[in-house]
Amino acid sequence: MRWIEGKIEVASENTDIAAAVLLDFGIEGVEIIDAYENAKFIEGHPSNWDYVEDGLLDAEKGSAAVRFFVPEGFCPDMLANIRAGLAAYGDLTITTVEDDWTYAWKEHYKPFRIGRRVVIVPVWEDYAPAGDDIVFRIDPGHVFGTGQHQSTALCIEMLEEYVKPGAIMLDIGCGSGILGIIGLLLGAEHVNAVDIDPSAVGVCLENAGHNNIGRDIYEVCAGNILADDALRQRLGQGKYDIVAANIIADVIMQITPAVKEFLADGGVFVSSGIIDSRQDEVVAALKREGFNIAKITDKDNWVAIAATM
Repeated sequence: MRWIEGKIEVASENTDIAAAVLLDFGIEGVEIIDAYENAKFIEGHPSNWDYVEDGLLDAEKGSAAVRFFVPEGFCPDMLANIRAGLAAYGDLTITTVEDDWTYAWKEHYKPFRIGRRVVIVPVWEDYAPAGDDIVFRIDPGHVFGTGQHQSTALCIEMLEEYVKPGAIMLDIGCGSGILGIIGLLLGAEHVNAVDIDPSAVGVCLENAGHNNIGRDIYEVCAGNILADDALRQRLGQGKYDIVAANIIADVIMQITPAVKEFLADGGVFVSSGIIDSRQDEVVAALKREGFNIAKITDKDNWVAIAATM
């Protein structure tokens, strides 16, 4: 299938107007690309970001792009009316694109090794395991991780070290299910996984299926363990040999008291998503709750911490 892409450059203050014009023509899926607004949002929500690319906050107010897609064959007269409706704000350009633009990234997502044994393999790729390879097959979905981020790799390397046969594991902020499912492939007996985003549940269970893992040993739910007492009770206290959380420093520090309650005696809390400049804060928060720091590893300015009680 081919698509028609419409794009218009407008002054930053006119993006909402342009989007409203498109909505009047029944086009609800509109993308606004405005570096200045992105910079303002990041500056206004500093606690949400551990790391921001250099230069991203230097954007100045100016122009922005408004973009939309409609199927090829969309009424030419309607496109002409849209062009006329937007004429006061800029020139609308129309191009035709192939439908594989939404999947082009898959061509570059190939099997890759993390640590000594784990190999992450996208479901559309063939891979022949060698030796004692642990193969994790994944379809990451549209909004969840592929396993390529440094913090994910750091967590997986720690799971290789700390997951023992028969372990019970909790994956907080499970995303696409990478850590919990790999925990099972490494020998864990049972994994509970939780994410604040309800759409993660389906993605995790689908990836579990790709790895022949059933719901009897892999349970996933959605919710916020910080705000939901019933959820914390449902997950259970004092039962987990491993708790993993690949999130961000601020959230890790907030959930540390809950993690303390989740862990069994001798359990290990593996955390990452921590930029190196926040390492000392996270270590201090763990120590305040009585954790001992067992190991710290780093990769490209990202840090993972293993802590025990």
